[in-house]
Amino acid sequence: MLGETADSPASGQNSGASIWAIVRMILVLALAAAAIYGVVFLFKKSAKRTVPDDPFLKVLASAHVGSNRYVHIVSVGSKAWLLGASDGGVNLISEIEDKEIIDSMMLEDSKKTAETPGKLQDFLSVIRRMGVPVKATQPGADELRKRRERLREM
Repeated sequence: MLGETADSPASGQNSGASIWAIVRMILVLALAAAAIYGVVFLFKKSAKRTVPDDPFLKVLASAHVGSNRYVHIVSVGSKAWLLGASDGGVNLISEIEDKEIIDSMMLEDSKKTAETPGKLQDFLSVIRRMGVPVKATQPGADELRKRRERLREM
């Protein structure tokens, strides 16, 4: 009305509504940020090591040993080295001379790369990597005939 002042009851209702709108906006933004973080986390968890470009240079094993400090076993051909990596650089720790250990690491690495599918993965492999048991069955001859007939009818 014309005679209302700043300390009238109508202005108190508006300030309460605007505070509630700000609180709602902050909650929605927090939920959106949490959803984005969750999606990024799932993508990182489901991402596997890519196939190396150079088949002769391989990282056979890696271990995190501290804050931004890692230990890697790198092989070139039939030789392998234990390397330490940190923010300060990469240092040679020692050369691995035991041929049996190198061969077993190479065998394990070749098994891992054989199991790793290409960049485009099917949905079942993503579900399996998340820990959900999935039975993938091959369709039988009758099932294939039924599918073929349905396609012909289209």
